[in-house]
Amino acid sequence: MKKRYSQHGSHAASIPGLVQVSKNVYVYSGFTIRKSPRNAFNRSNLYLINKRDDNGGIDNYYGRDFALAEAMRTIERLNAGRSYEN
Repeated sequence: MKKRYSQHGSHAASIPGLVQVSKNVYVYSGFTIRKSPRNAFNRSNLYLINKRDDNGGIDNYYGRDFALAEAMRTIERLNAGRSYEN
C-alpha cells in the first residue's frame, strides 16, 4: 500500500525545514542526510548527503560533512546553484 502525504504535498521537497525520519536519517529540501555512526577509523559522526533523481531510479551522492549544520549549508549551496566546494 502506497503512503500518501497529502498534508505536505506529494514530495519530500515540499516539506520545509529539517525533518528527522528515523534515528539516523533526516530529510532537508528533498535531500536525504544519513548519519554514519562513529567507529575505530572515524572518531566523529559523518553525515552523508544523497538525493534521488526525479525519475526515482538513481540515488545521487553529493558528499559528506562532519556536522549536521554543515550538511544543511551544503544543501543550501547546491539549491542556490553554487558549488558545494565553495
